[in-house]
Amino acid sequence: MSPKHLSVAGLVIGAAAILAGCATATPAQTPPALIKPVVGSPIPQLQLTERAVQRLGIVTQPVRPATTAGQSAHEVIPYSAVVYDTDGSTWAYVNTAAKTYERKPITVTEIDGTTALLSAGPAVGTAVVTVGAAELLGTEYDISGEE
Repeated sequence: MSPKHLSVAGLVIGAAAILAGCATATPAQTPPALIKPVVGSPIPQLQLTERAVQRLGIVTQPVRPATTAGQSAHEVIPYSAVVYDTDGSTWAYVNTAAKTYERKPITVTEIDGTTALLSAGPAVGTAVVTVGAAELLGTEYDISGEE
């Protein structure tokens, strides 16, 4: 090989080494959601990145005390927070920590327009997901919605 070719070959090898080093130096991309087991529960927690929360449009509202006289309900949540399982059981996603959500069982006694009256569920004041709950369920069960 001529000195010119050796020089070009050296540059190519040097560039390849630099690029290979860059590829290993970049941090791994964080997944948008981590599904973490909860000790003593078959239901996992979903820990989302800030971008995932924004993309899903997650909105929460606090559980309110029931104010209707004569009702057996103890709590009130927006009906949009109610998630139905395949067997008909009802759930709501609660915001357990920053960008962290967990599906909790609820017992719906009545649907009144946009409000669900509960006889069992999260405590008053607990933040429940009112927008994005279906997407969280899809995340929990690894359903992309594009199938």
